[in-house]
Amino acid sequence: MRDGINLENKGVPAVVISHDVFGKAAQAQSIALGLPELRVIIYNQPKGKPDEVEGAWAAKQVVDQLLQMVRDSDV
Repeated sequence: MRDGINLENKGVPAVVISHDVFGKAAQAQSIALGLPELRVIIYNQPKGKPDEVEGAWAAKQVVDQLLQMVRDSDV
């Protein structure tokens, strides 16, 4: 969160990526640190043992959200 906020404050567009478990905390922290408009991608944390988790599925969630942010952005 702080890295994303620091970059944005220096004029560098940033996106923060967070598991859904920390989604509300990420939003609250961006507000508390004075940048409520910080772009945050929140994705569902894969459940299960590491060797059973579908990493490609989790990555696709992030990429899909990132592409949509880019399309919607004026940056």
